[in-house]
Amino acid sequence: ISASPTLAIDAKYKAMLADGIDVVGFGTGEPDFDTPDNIKKAAIEAIEKGFTKYTPASGLPALKKAVADKFKNENGLDYDPSQIVISNGAKHSLVNAFDAILNPGDEVIIPAPYWVSYPEMVKLADGVPVVITATEKDDFKVNVDMLKGALTDRTKAIVVNSPSNPTGMVYSSAELKAIADFAVEN
Repeated sequence: ISASPTLAIDAKYKAMLADGIDVVGFGTGEPDFDTPDNIKKAAIEAIEKGFTKYTPASGLPALKKAVADKFKNENGLDYDPSQIVISNGAKHSLVNAFDAILNPGDEVIIPAPYWVSYPEMVKLADGVPVVITATEKDDFKVNVDMLKGALTDRTKAIVVNSPSNPTGMVYSSAELKAIADFAVEN
């Protein structure tokens, strides 16, 4: 796999800062403020109470229940906590998913512009990234016809990122349904 361009940009930014250059960093997406005090205090309190042991790999049962309740109450979706997996963020979830579903040579369709980690995550799972480009003219959105053009008998997944990192584009409900219907049919 290739080195992370995001981390390379961040390293350059930090080196420029160290050299006294007035520069704004657009690399890692870290906040430009410290962790709020209430979060720091909660973390310290958890450590002091001994909340430092291994937890279930899929997440704490109480947290999974809270997520299921949120989906029910705010989104009208019924999920059992056993259907919920807690992760350390999108990258962690995607790496786990690609590791679980990809066999060597399986393809993953990745709309571009894309978050730079997507192809490397697919490669880590012995998959093949298949990039399709959506332009500004397309509002940076792929459509079913574009997906059909990239589909092969080796396609195992389609990355759908909405809101998009890096463009900020958001698919409409109808667009997402069309993509989901395509994925289910194929």
